[in-house]
Amino acid sequence: MEDAVGKSVEDHVIRQEENRNKGKINKMEGCEMMIVRFMGVLLCLAAAVVAGVSEESSIISLATLAPCLPPVDLSVTAKWHYLSSTVYLVVANAIACLYAAASLLLCFVSWRNKRYSTTFPLLILDLMMVALLFSANGAATAIGLVALHGNSHTHWHKLCYLFHRYCIYGAASIVVSTLGSLVFLCLVVLAALKLYRE
Repeated sequence: MEDAVGKSVEDHVIRQEENRNKGKINKMEGCEMMIVRFMGVLLCLAAAVVAGVSEESSIISLATLAPCLPPVDLSVTAKWHYLSSTVYLVVANAIACLYAAASLLLCFVSWRNKRYSTTFPLLILDLMMVALLFSANGAATAIGLVALHGNSHTHWHKLCYLFHRYCIYGAASIVVSTLGSLVFLCLVVLAALKLYRE
């Protein structure tokens, strides 16, 4: 009889210890997810701002575009909203930043109140943000490469030698946006692992 009581007390103590450890792990998972989401907010905000402030003016000669034209100098300005791919990049990062901020608040509320699990809905929405950001990065990168190297088949001239700072800002925003999309990809992986464990 004493052995049975001793064993049940021992089992009870072991279960309590496991529950305490599980609670610590779950709290840490919530903190990690919130930290990663906060990184997503910062990176997407930085990418949208850097792409949105890119503007540069330059003076070009018409003779450099085509030798048959007269050597007339023109002042030309490159702005972020002149290219639809850059507009798409700014809007996609703004959407991802707003979503990351809202989901960060939702995660905090869910972390404090364990009754509601937001893992699966946020997994789906995070996956949508990954697709949105990667498509915007791809579009901006494609147009950026045409601006850098030109395209002789379609007679598109290089532009980055004229608008050097504008191209640097564009490249920086693409790099930061790609880091932001990788953060959202990490969120998808973390949520999938959490669902797998449950």
